[in-house]
This record gives sequence, structure tokens and C-alpha cells, in this order.
Amino acid sequence: RVARWVLTPRLTMRPAVVAVPLTITTDAQITLLGNMITLTPGTLTLDVAGDQSCIYVHVFNVDDIEAFREEIKQGFERRILEVWAAWNW
Repeated sequence: RVARWVLTPRLTMRPAVVAVPLTITTDAQITLLGNMITLTPGTLTLDVAGDQSCIYVHVFNVDDIEAFREEIKQGFERRILEVWAAWNW
């Protein structure tokens, strides 16, 4: 999909930097989330707020920023919390 966006100049892209609020709290959890986001085509983790309240993500093409935030929170972040609870870290 990313290659198609790059190679088709007539497509309208909507890039954005999105602040995603965090529920996770440990450095390991945040690092894992950042890596999962970066490994997703069309996204790149840019930074984490100094107080670790949110993570900043560059999205190559996004139609609905709020839906993107929910995708991260209900997808990756929820799974990280489930793994941490199961392993009792």
C-alpha cells in the first residue's frame, strides 16, 4: 500500500503527526509499542512526551485521526497490557 501511495502521484495523501495518549506506563511497554507502530507500514514512531503521557506518530496517510488513535489504543496498547498482566511483570 505504501509503495502505491509513493508511485501514484495523483493520489491525495493526508500525512499527519498524531499524539496518541498512553495508558501503558513502563519504559519497556512504551518501547514495545513504539516498535510495533514503526513496524506497521505507513507509520513511524517519532517521540514520547517527557512525562510519558503520549507517543507521537507520523502517519503517511490518515483519514480519521481519532479512529487512528483508537486503533493504536484498542489494538497494540490493549495487547501489551494483556501480555503484561498474563506474565505478572
